[in-house]
Amino acid sequence: MRFAFSVDDLPPPSGFDLGHMAVTGNLGSYSSRGRTPDQAMMIHVSVSLLLDGLRSLVEAGRGGHAFGAADSSFSLKFSLTKDGTITTRAPGTPVDRSDVRAVVTAVWAAAKEFADVQLPLLPADDAGRQDLEMSLAGFAPLVARPG
Repeated sequence: MRFAFSVDDLPPPSGFDLGHMAVTGNLGSYSSRGRTPDQAMMIHVSVSLLLDGLRSLVEAGRGGHAFGAADSSFSLKFSLTKDGTITTRAPGTPVDRSDVRAVVTAVWAAAKEFADVQLPLLPADDAGRQDLEMSLAGFAPLVARPG
């Protein structure tokens, strides 16, 4: 499974910049790019929402999470079964079925790569930056868990 996040807005950068999200899995792929209506989202806030929602789902150990991007109609649904499998679906499109570790690792890798490039461009007091920093800190213990 692989996630990708990108910023499309012109400088100066802001934590509320519009951008896109793409997810590719073993069953298909789905992207916010090139859709009608436009599904560009406030990308920093959306990555934060994705991390927070998946963290809650994984900590619960089963159930579902409906992710809705900030200021966009882009959405994904995650279902976690008690055997540790997460199924990811986009509207009308199955995207992935993988174990929790694979999903956690994929989301973390993409979010960390995005943050490492984008967050240094933002002022320290930018609300979008602060939200994403807190979400990364909250998600990090899931990545460190064994197994």
